Amino acid sequence: MKKRLIDKATNWFLRFVQVQLLVSLVSLPILANWGFPISLLSPIGNILFTPIFTLFLLISSMIFFSELLCIPNGWLVYLLEQVTSGWLAIIPSCSNTVLIGFPKPPILFSILVPAATFAIIVSKKIDSCKKSIFFLFLLLIASFAYLKIINKPNKFVKQIPCNGGQITLLYQKGKSVVIDPGVIGKKASSETWIEYTLAPEITQACGSTTIDHLILLQPNSSLFEAIKKLCEIMHVKNLYIPYWQGEMKKNALRNYYAMKIAATSNNTKIKRISQKKEKIIISQNTNLSLSPLKEKISYHQAKFPAICITCMFDNQEITIYSTKSKKSFTREKK
Repeated sequence: MKKRLIDKATNWFLRFVQVQLLVSLVSLPILANWGFPISLLSPIGNILFTPIFTLFLLISSMIFFSELLCIPNGWLVYLLEQVTSGWLAIIPSCSNTVLIGFPKPPILFSILVPAATFAIIVSKKIDSCKKSIFFLFLLLIASFAYLKIINKPNKFVKQIPCNGGQITLLYQKGKSVVIDPGVIGKKASSETWIEYTLAPEITQACGSTTIDHLILLQPNSSLFEAIKKLCEIMHVKNLYIPYWQGEMKKNALRNYYAMKIAATSNNTKIKRISQKKEKIIISQNTNLSLSPLKEKISYHQAKFPAICITCMFDNQEITIYSTKSKKSFTREKK
């Protein structure tokens, strides 16, 4: 009897691993093309989630029908709350640390990986679950190695359109720099744009869920709210923001402190730009200079310096001003 149970459990586990590898291989090209990362905890989550989700649906259905039939259901509601709180308690708080991003793969890769997966599953020579798992695992490792090593991006400068302006993305030797001159916070929907446009664009281009340097030139309430979301879904190592003098409205300050809490809880270093020139070292031959100007920009009752960013990147001179700066308007007219 024990042997049967052990054999059934072993067969179930092998089938589960096989299905997980199959799903991972089929979804890998799709997620990489869309710029979405893969979670390392997904196999564990699938094992735990299925019985908990089944229990959640069962209790929810019982509550629904008890409401229809006017049957007291206080104990069911309490049980549902305990199941929900228990599930939330075991979910890691720093989920972005277990995510792996990949650069956008070529079309041939997106075709070959699912085709090879299907060939392994239907092959008559691979006649056991263990053999299938072995070859699927080898294919998954080879796919990861290709995307992270062979398909690794070179240095580049990319302009990402946003609210009538542009976000600048610099990448060199595994380091990424994102510069917002003041366009992210122009609309209240910036949080959604961050999650579904900017984060996938960065992951797709750099093959990583990490931003080494995030530079914000014009702080405002909507921007704080958006960057809070960005710090939750990606790992931002260094965050640069101008130092302001004067008061902001309570809503803006509340969003700023919420962003600060989210940033510090995800090990982000916040650096304030005041009157001193800042230098960011990207590589041995590439430096980024942040120069505060005498010109002041106002937001509510607060004022902060306009900033000019200069950099020689791949024999190309890059100059970026705060969008509200007079020098920025002059450059646009030219």
